[in-house]
Amino acid sequence: MLDELRTFFDHSRHKLRVRGIEARLDVLAFEGEEGLSQPFSYRVEFTCSERDIGADRLLGQDASFSLHAPPQNLPFGGLSLPPVQPLRTLHGVVSGFRRLSASNDEARYEITLEPRLALLRNGRQYRIYQHQSVPEIVEGILRSRH
Repeated sequence: MLDELRTFFDHSRHKLRVRGIEARLDVLAFEGEEGLSQPFSYRVEFTCSERDIGADRLLGQDASFSLHAPPQNLPFGGLSLPPVQPLRTLHGVVSGFRRLSASNDEARYEITLEPRLALLRNGRQYRIYQHQSVPEIVEGILRSRH
């Protein structure tokens, strides 16, 4: 019930959650890039009452970002609120972090949210296989990994 009320009365209707951060994260703005056969990338700007969140607590952590439509009408009849369903929820990992500013009661941060698959661009592995067939190569790789 509390989430439904927040969706109607809160200026920040979008929800950001990061594993390991218990404080409420209030989304101020976001910008996303998506494309066919490309991993998504969303920059999300938010405030938090925790003014000293370090990069080590956020980078690499699982996160979800839910996009909600603006509320239409507040029903007064029986004071029953419609269920809060996000239009879309993105699940990924925090791949970028910046602290933008701070005041006496909160700090403003920006994270980059990407799918875990996007982290593969950070590493490279090359191998050369000689005198082996494709099935032998695949079998050797699978056996070494499991």
